[in-house]
Amino acid sequence: MSERSCPVSGSIGGYCPVGHANASRSSSRMGPRGCSFSGYSQPGDIHAAFDIPRGVDAEEWLRMRERKSINQLLYSNIPSVREIDAAKTQAEIDAFNAHEQDLLAVALGAPARQVMLRAEEIGPKTGWLDGYLSAEHGFCPPDYEEAIGALSKTPGRIWADLCERMPGCVARGRVQESVAALALVQGTKEVIPDQALWAALVALGMLCSIYRFVSKYDGSEGVSSSLPKKKAPNVPMGDELGEELVGIPMCIALPYYQISRRMGRALPHLTFPDQSSYNIKIRDPTSTYPYVARSENTDLRWPMFGEKAEIAFLKGCADTSASFQHGPDAIAACQEHVMNRNVEGLLREMIRLKEILERMPNAFHSINVNPNSGENYVPVHQWVRWAKFSAPLSKRCPASSGLQFPPYLVMDAFLGRKKYTSFLGVEGVHLRAWLPSNLRAFIAAIEYHYRIPEFVQQSGDPRLMGVLDGIIEAYTGERGFMGTHRYKVFGILEIAAKTGRTETNGASGAGDANRPWEETHRQFSDAMKERLEPYRGSLPVEPHQMRGTFEECRYITRVLNRSNVDSDPTRSIGLVTLDIQDTGITFMPGDRLAVMPLNSWDECAKVVAALGLESRIDEPVDVTDTWSRFEQHLTSVRRTTIAKKLTVADILRRGHLAPITKELALKIHSLLAASSNTVLQVLATDEWPVRGSLGDILQDALMDTPTHIWDKAFNLDNLSWLADLIPVEVPRTYSIASYTDELLPSTVDLAISRAEYKLCSTFAKQEDINRAGVASGFFNPYTSSNEVESDDEILVGVSRPLSFQLPLDNMAPCAFFAGGSGIAPFRSFWQYRLSTDGLSGGKNYLYLGVQSREKFCFEDELREYVNADFMEVHVAFSRDSRGLAYDVHSRNLVEKHIPPRYIDTLIVEQSATISDLVMSKKQGGLGGYLYVCGSVAVFDSVMNGIRKAIYTHCTATMENVDLIVNKAFAERRFMLDVFMTPKPLPCNLPTIPLSQLAQHTGHRPGSRMWIGVHGSVYDVTDFCPMHPGGTQIIKSNAGVDCSKSFDNLAHTNNPEVASLLTKYFVGHLTPKPDYQGGEEEISALYDIWAAYLRTTVETLGAHQIEMHEIQGASIKTSSSLDRIGSTNMWLHENMPSTIAIRVFYGYQSRLLQKGFPALFGAKLQELVLKLSFNLANAGGAGANIQLPDVLGAVARANTGSDAVSCMNEVALIGQFVNGAESTLRFQEKGVFAYAAKSVELDIELLEDLRQEVGTGMDAFDSIANAYNSTDKMQDPDFESNRMTALSTFLLQILERIARRLGIFYAQLAQCSVYRPELERNPARTRWALVRRCIRDGSLFVMAHKAATDVLTSGQQSSYYMSRTNPNQNVDFDNVMSQVRATLGSAQLDTQVSIPQQPVTLNAVHQARGRSSGDAMRVGGNPGALRAMNSFVEKHSKAIRRLSKMPPVPMSFEDLQKAMGQTSLHTPPAETGDDIAMELSIKSQDTMLGHTKLPSPPSSRGSSRSPSRVRSSTGMSPSAEMLLSKLNQSRTRSRGNSLQNRHLSPVSQNYHQQSHFKHSPQHHQQNTPYYPVIGGLPTPPMSAINMTNPKHNVHAAMSSHMGQLNTRGPRSEAPAFMNSSLNLPNSQIRSRSRSSAGSVAGNVMSDAHRHLSRQSTNSLRAFKLRSVDGERFAPAA
Repeated sequence: MSERSCPVSGSIGGYCPVGHANASRSSSRMGPRGCSFSGYSQPGDIHAAFDIPRGVDAEEWLRMRERKSINQLLYSNIPSVREIDAAKTQAEIDAFNAHEQDLLAVALGAPARQVMLRAEEIGPKTGWLDGYLSAEHGFCPPDYEEAIGALSKTPGRIWADLCERMPGCVARGRVQESVAALALVQGTKEVIPDQALWAALVALGMLCSIYRFVSKYDGSEGVSSSLPKKKAPNVPMGDELGEELVGIPMCIALPYYQISRRMGRALPHLTFPDQSSYNIKIRDPTSTYPYVARSENTDLRWPMFGEKAEIAFLKGCADTSASFQHGPDAIAACQEHVMNRNVEGLLREMIRLKEILERMPNAFHSINVNPNSGENYVPVHQWVRWAKFSAPLSKRCPASSGLQFPPYLVMDAFLGRKKYTSFLGVEGVHLRAWLPSNLRAFIAAIEYHYRIPEFVQQSGDPRLMGVLDGIIEAYTGERGFMGTHRYKVFGILEIAAKTGRTETNGASGAGDANRPWEETHRQFSDAMKERLEPYRGSLPVEPHQMRGTFEECRYITRVLNRSNVDSDPTRSIGLVTLDIQDTGITFMPGDRLAVMPLNSWDECAKVVAALGLESRIDEPVDVTDTWSRFEQHLTSVRRTTIAKKLTVADILRRGHLAPITKELALKIHSLLAASSNTVLQVLATDEWPVRGSLGDILQDALMDTPTHIWDKAFNLDNLSWLADLIPVEVPRTYSIASYTDELLPSTVDLAISRAEYKLCSTFAKQEDINRAGVASGFFNPYTSSNEVESDDEILVGVSRPLSFQLPLDNMAPCAFFAGGSGIAPFRSFWQYRLSTDGLSGGKNYLYLGVQSREKFCFEDELREYVNADFMEVHVAFSRDSRGLAYDVHSRNLVEKHIPPRYIDTLIVEQSATISDLVMSKKQGGLGGYLYVCGSVAVFDSVMNGIRKAIYTHCTATMENVDLIVNKAFAERRFMLDVFMTPKPLPCNLPTIPLSQLAQHTGHRPGSRMWIGVHGSVYDVTDFCPMHPGGTQIIKSNAGVDCSKSFDNLAHTNNPEVASLLTKYFVGHLTPKPDYQGGEEEISALYDIWAAYLRTTVETLGAHQIEMHEIQGASIKTSSSLDRIGSTNMWLHENMPSTIAIRVFYGYQSRLLQKGFPALFGAKLQELVLKLSFNLANAGGAGANIQLPDVLGAVARANTGSDAVSCMNEVALIGQFVNGAESTLRFQEKGVFAYAAKSVELDIELLEDLRQEVGTGMDAFDSIANAYNSTDKMQDPDFESNRMTALSTFLLQILERIARRLGIFYAQLAQCSVYRPELERNPARTRWALVRRCIRDGSLFVMAHKAATDVLTSGQQSSYYMSRTNPNQNVDFDNVMSQVRATLGSAQLDTQVSIPQQPVTLNAVHQARGRSSGDAMRVGGNPGALRAMNSFVEKHSKAIRRLSKMPPVPMSFEDLQKAMGQTSLHTPPAETGDDIAMELSIKSQDTMLGHTKLPSPPSSRGSSRSPSRVRSSTGMSPSAEMLLSKLNQSRTRSRGNSLQNRHLSPVSQNYHQQSHFKHSPQHHQQNTPYYPVIGGLPTPPMSAINMTNPKHNVHAAMSSHMGQLNTRGPRSEAPAFMNSSLNLPNSQIRSRSRSSAGSVAGNVMSDAHRHLSRQSTNSLRAFKLRSVDGERFAPAA
């Protein structure tokens, strides 16, 4: 080999341009430092450097070595299993892989092109053992069929055959049997050639992982029982082959072990690329633009489950990797140009790399959580099943991670990432050691040698630096590849975690602050900051906080020209041309330009004059916080090293002066000490922001503010207040209105419409004054004004919206809908399509709405396109009858008188064409791409016109119109660019309480979906199908305040989102009551209760995701969630699917185990603890305080016979998962019916809990407004009484919640999977039951009739309340004992689990694999447990004082005496005669019970007036009255809610069973029936249930749940109990009743859903007064 063999020296005459820099070096043939080209001499002994034997010709030895793969050279002697097992740390295991320097040397060293050339030469001969790498295909296989074709010719084809039929095996539950039946085929080279290795590796890895999956999740990981479990196949196992293959049959374990070692993998493991990039088939290999393996051009070769989520997700991942197909070649070319110091060549290749990176985020569109997105739909709950499957085979082997895809680590190396200390950074370095050898060598070549960023920095070329900045933003910026990836992951993980599955990342739970999607979001942010640090320095803010700020504007430009685009003399729309020469800016059609506007000198002069800054305009100002970051930002974009301090002029011109925000007005109000009437008038506005500027308010305030106050507020000796007063302005975004095919454009055009507004009357002084917007007035000022000089520095930045780009298919038809200046981006669209495809491309349609003929933009240019038959143009003038009509024959725009009309009328006129464009090709349409650009009003008009057009031309109902439109949005053929139109929002509307927001989760058909964001409420029901992030992410946040997620997703700074939200605005959210000093306890309790309400609503929202799929919409379609696309979950190839059994088993197991831990666990205990302490403390030490046994009721419900019966039934369903019970085919309809009914009961329970907790939430508002100032003065115990009444009321709610859990179990216990009357062959179903009973030894119980009833009808209901005493009361000691038991158990669990906390990515994925899926129990409890523990420690003295248990040991008699004081009980809540009879509750026991309310705290008695009046109940009159008012309000609202409650169709069908009569014809039907939404009535559970009164009992209980009682006040005196026995039952019942309802009052009906109401309720309108009718008589 010679120097001519080097790709660099050979291209310039056969000598090294660096090595021959001087003669002495040239004569010695010594290469440049870092050049590892093996044919070139290196300093030192080459024999020692490459381990060449002495006496052997070095060049010949190296040439022969080139014929072998890297793996054959470096991995010929992989450590044995015993040696690997001896490794103790992850670093030791990683060291089994070759060092990167050795890899680089064997790969012929730098530059990266040499690694690529060697790979291309050796790869085809060795079956690409070292990994795929080529100039044309990058890291993708050149031929996706080569390996599988080679495998099909070997005995190993049995692995591929089994992979092909694996979805059926999984659905039948026969995975283990199918794998065990395989013959043992060795993975040696004699049996499996090198060319087949990649296919064999993928097939065997998938088989081992699916076998491990079904072994772990065998139907016993959730609710389990003592029923016999399925035994593992009796075949040899691969336990001796290492930890990874324990429990896996030898027939796949051994060949997988052998092939993994041949591939250089010391540990067998399945990587992410194995499952995706190397597991796809190409539909059309000739379709190569822009790259071959696009999602729409691929099929997943071997899915394991065959589900949508698995297929779409893995195809999307392969698409993401394949989108970087040409990246390696571009990087290698960049490195070559650096070696040659070819600036122009480097510039060209860097621009090419930038375009590749900018295109990559489009690949994420192939992973869509929108149910209408067809084959791209990824149901997240199915995706989690794949996540469990992809867990690593052991905790020591690498995890299946996205970091294994080439773009991440390759670009990190290219950009010179310095730090890898973040969680993902450390894992990236760890996973890098396990990448294919060619990939590792390529990364090392670009990381260690000829670094591109260093060369660019040294060159000083502004073009190179600008393009490098663009590469950085395209890869790791907020709007680039990493930012888009982070938001996609955030949405998927949030939905997955809210469905109760921590196993999606395994590190934390879904409760409290440690929500896993937010933790992952933070980890991504840390990794992004590490990547940005070499170029941006240490970032003080998170990356998502930089979005929409000045930090996105990294280029400096100037205005070159302003020109007219129409014949309007006022130039309302102007074409602004900016100079971007030598900036390195590149852009594509649809891109937007973010610009930082400058305030006009007129506005600056007002401020300067008012503040007296005329002589200090150029004086530097010391700045902090945001202005300090802006100062550093200016230094960075100016490419200077010395920071230039900001001056007064800089702050005035670049700060926010208009409009006047509330924050700005309050700052001035505070500075002026509330002395200005002008400022007070501004603060009294009824809308924000105020139409005016800082100069306006200062000019007027100057005249009415005392001089000494003004001088003190605006001290001219120190101007630091100026930066605090004026915030940094935010950039405005405009669509680019030009396109050029130049490599680096020199100019860019913007079409800017001047926004105008009327000056506020406070400043206008009875005049009509028009003002221009800050940005539009700066770029497109009035023609009569002096234009801005061209030397003003304007900061700009380019962003690419993911949802507003031209289609990849140049032949696809495109329709553009624009209003006014909305035509701007479409100009770049048609210019691009014309320059790339000429007149032979796809058809273009423009529908334009403008006011008049004079404002018709780009008319001459458009006429040329029309005449050339390149485009159809249709125009609607809203204020002009001089119309233009498109003439298809003359291909021209013809003058025609047309009455004024809007764009929606124009669209309806063209309904035939537009309907075909909107409809997808599968629907018979053209599948066109539609783009809308304009204001929100234009968007509304266009959408109305399109809907009318489709309704007129295609459909008979508006429902079908919605399906067509939603399909277009889901397929991303409908794209929006909505203007930011600042719209002042009224601030005097009634507010919406949290309880009302919580009611709008949208999970019932026809219900609305609301979200809360930063104090405002929005109805997003109609927007949901159009949401680019899919519908499920919105549904998972419905009914709660989702401001945190909103901020994390950078929506807060997104002007497009802000403008759209104004369309869906409902009202403002009721703020937290302003509790005065001394009410910290109520304030803290408010926060806890609000968090509990949020947990309740989120749980309900999360379960609706699976609710529809489990219940099923019909026998032929998937669910009501997706009526147009997927197959039924319950069926696979028209046979019952165990995947559906897995779904329901996991779903119901999470709910049943530990009684809904998130709702009835530590959070509930925390509330009970604090409320009970409040009441006990109010009674004082020694008081006989009786408290509701809430925790005991929950415990009894969870351990009662009904709960046991429910769990046994679910455990039986778990036996169907892997075929341990082969009787699924005999009970398939019974299982489906049971699942549908169970889910319905689950949702009803969660709805009831939401209603009850919402009632408690409203009580805080009521309490906060119950007293006026006079009442406070009259009541010396004002604070104590409010807390006592509130605590009593909330405990009543918690008691009802606990009771509702028991009723849920009682209802569910009536259901059974044993439904022979539903099956097609009832006799075989009954016989299957007999056989099962014979096997489990329970056959003898069938001899007894009662036992038979148990088997056929379910367990006898044992409602959790005591028959003799339904509401058992306990004392404070009992509550504390339960709390301490919980805390002790939690501490023990924590001590055990702390050492097992996963700290590495593969450990995290292992934890995911071991997780039970009980997210709320794992992650939701620690916060509440810590709070309880802290509370107990803080109040330990008070708790000991209130305890009845003495500190010294007691005798048994003393203990009995002490416990006897707590024997009083309370009556059942709102128990009617019918419920009391059906529950067999004796009326005598009911009448004997009385509610024990707390007495005044004796510890404070000395400070109170001894003459204060006490009621007979033990409460003060004011506290008792407050409680009575709360109960009255609850009665009214509960009654309304019961009247408005509607059961879902499934529930209605199920309740019709008691009236359903079987007929012989029913059993003769051949079509299988499944419980469906909107389907036929579900038959009864069993014939016995038709006459069993037990079923009617629970139906009655369910229908009367709203009437269950709360305990009313009662007297302690025995005389009252005796006298009450003589009262009529109805009178006693009415006196003890406190109704169940919501303080929120009437919930809005659907017809009035957009009308918000005041947060205050009826209690606030009442004055404090006694309510004698609600009190009990005083004790005798």
